[in-house]
Amino acid sequence: MVRTGDLTILVPFDVSDAEPPALDVLDDLGAVEVVLLGYFPVPDQAEPALLRDQYGSEAAARLDAVADERGAHAEMLVFTHDREATIDRIADEYDCDAVLTAGNSAGVERVLVPLRGDVNLDRILGVVADLLLAGEETATLFHSVPEDVDPSQGELLLMGAVDRLVEYGVDRDRVDWRLAEGGDPQSDIADLAAEYDLVVLGETEPSLAERIIGTVLVGIVDALEVPALIVRDVE
Repeated sequence: MVRTGDLTILVPFDVSDAEPPALDVLDDLGAVEVVLLGYFPVPDQAEPALLRDQYGSEAAARLDAVADERGAHAEMLVFTHDREATIDRIADEYDCDAVLTAGNSAGVERVLVPLRGDVNLDRILGVVADLLLAGEETATLFHSVPEDVDPSQGELLLMGAVDRLVEYGVDRDRVDWRLAEGGDPQSDIADLAAEYDLVVLGETEPSLAERIIGTVLVGIVDALEVPALIVRDVE
């Protein structure tokens, strides 16, 4: 099955921060649909409506400025007690494939795609295929094998994933793979990411509280200096 290149990305950012987010990466992702979410964090003891009355105009202006600069399929402003729940709700509402975290980017030519196994694999590869078909990037699929696991299992996972991308219509010359043995996956990903312009990660914990960026991913994303595209697991 050849993918169509249709990809919708949710881009959340904190509109209470006067500094605009670093979203240069959007200029390099090809023809993807962008949904902008400007969220304003509301403390537990405060009423969202009161903060909206006080800061709504300022927050809307910041959201509009980013939308004008980057373009967006849709944009919305939310005052929220729960950032993660808001991101999850909006991602569902607009049927977004992935969520982008801001980060420094000087252009996207090389994409790192860590794979943990079969978890969320179909959706991750679908998003990577759409991303590559929409742009000119190359991708490296990566898997870290625990010390007590046969590395051939990791090789089969990676080679099978490359074959799947080729079936989706991606030129094989644009995809390679790397395997690490006996290391710490989180550290391996953070170290390797320094060689790449964008990291594509799979959502880890489809719980109501932490659907998009669960506790496992938080440590990885926080360690990255480059943007990350987190593929939703909505199966």
